[in-house]
Amino acid sequence: MKRTTTIALALLFLLAPAAGSAGETGGGGEDHDCGWLPHGYSFGFGGYLKTDIAWEKAATYPGNYVVYVPYAAVDDDRMYITSRESRLGFDFRWKAEEVKTTAKIEYDFFGAGAGENKAGLLLRHAYVRLAWERIALTAGQTWDVISPLNPKTVNYSVAWGQGNIGYRRPQLRLSTWGSLGEAADVTLDVAATRTIGNDVDGDGVDDGADAALPTMQGRLGLAFNLGDEGKIALGVSGHYGQEAWGEDDGETTDSWSANADLAVTLTPRISLLGEFFVGENLQTYFGGVLQGVSPAGDALGSTGGWGMLAVTPVDRVALHAGYAFEDPDDGDFTVPDGDEESLRDRNMVAWGNVFYAITGTVTGILEVQYMQTDWMTKEGAEIVSEETMDNVRVQFAIKAAIK
Repeated sequence: MKRTTTIALALLFLLAPAAGSAGETGGGGEDHDCGWLPHGYSFGFGGYLKTDIAWEKAATYPGNYVVYVPYAAVDDDRMYITSRESRLGFDFRWKAEEVKTTAKIEYDFFGAGAGENKAGLLLRHAYVRLAWERIALTAGQTWDVISPLNPKTVNYSVAWGQGNIGYRRPQLRLSTWGSLGEAADVTLDVAATRTIGNDVDGDGVDDGADAALPTMQGRLGLAFNLGDEGKIALGVSGHYGQEAWGEDDGETTDSWSANADLAVTLTPRISLLGEFFVGENLQTYFGGVLQGVSPAGDALGSTGGWGMLAVTPVDRVALHAGYAFEDPDDGDFTVPDGDEESLRDRNMVAWGNVFYAITGTVTGILEVQYMQTDWMTKEGAEIVSEETMDNVRVQFAIKAAIK
C-alpha cells in the first residue's frame, strides 16, 4: 500500500509540469483544455513548503503547534523544528459546459506517523463542485459552512480551541447567491454533514454515527461596499446535530452553535476580521477547548470569539495582531460522585506577527504568542482546585509557495 501511494504521488509530480505547460492552469487562470488528457480536463498543482522553528518557555499541547497549556505545566522550555505543515494539492476543471465542474484534493503532513521525520499524510480537502448560473452543489470533504473565517497565524492551529471554531468534514452542500439591487450581494449555504462525535459509552463506535442522522449547517451572508475602496462582509450561521449512546442508543446528546462573522476592508492596506460563537458539544468543531461532553456525559456549553487587525504598511510587508478567547461553561461540567476530573475552564491567546516577502514566492515570518489556560478540578460537585497556566511562544517560519 505504501509503495502504491509513493508511486501515485510520484506520477502526479511528473504530470504537474506537463499540465502546466499545456494549459497553464494555475489558480485564477483561464480554463484550458489539456488535449492530451483523455477526458478533456485540466488541472493545476499548488501548495507550499513550510519549515517552522518554535521556542516556548513551557510545555504546550500538542507541541508542533499550540492549542492549550497543559495542567501543571512547568517552565521547561522547548524547541520544535518541523516541516509537517507543507501542503500539496490539485485543482481540477473540466471543459466548460452548461454545468461548470471543478474539483479539489489537498493534503498536508500532520497525519499519523511513526516519528517526526516520518510524517503521515492528512487529507484536508477532497470534493467536486457543480455550478450553474446561481446555484452550486458541493460533494466531499471541505470546510464547515459555519464560522468560515480564519485568523492569520504562523501557528498551524489557527486559534482552534482558543475561540475559533469550524473545521473540515465530509458533506453535501447547496449554495446560492444573488444581489439585493445595488445595495448588497447575498449568499446562502446549507449542508448536510457527517456527524463526528464522542464515544461516551466507550463501545468503540462514534456516537455521531450511532445517531444515524447528518448534522445540518447553514449560513446567510451579506456583502456591500464601504466608500470607494472599502467593503463589509458579514454572516450569521449555525449547526445542529445529535449523538446517540447507551443501551440501544437510548441516550442522546445535542451539538449546536450560533455564530456571527465579520470582515471589514477599510482600505486596500487595512482590514479587520472577527467571529463570535455560542454553542454546546463543540469538540469536533475545535470548540470547548477540545472538550465536548462532561465526564457524566452532559453536553458542555461554550462561548468564544476572536478579532484581528491586518495592515500592509508597505509592499512586501504584512502585519497581523489578534486576540482570541474561549470560555466553557463550568456549570455544565458534571462529575460523578467519587470521581475527580479536570476541566479546561478558559483559554486565550494574543499574538502578533510580521510577514516579509523575500522573493515573489518565498516569505519569512516571525510570530510571538502569549497564551493562558485556566484549569478547574472537581471531585463530584465540589471544586477542589483552580489554577492558571501560561506560556510564551516565539515562532519563525520560511514558506515557499508552489505557484
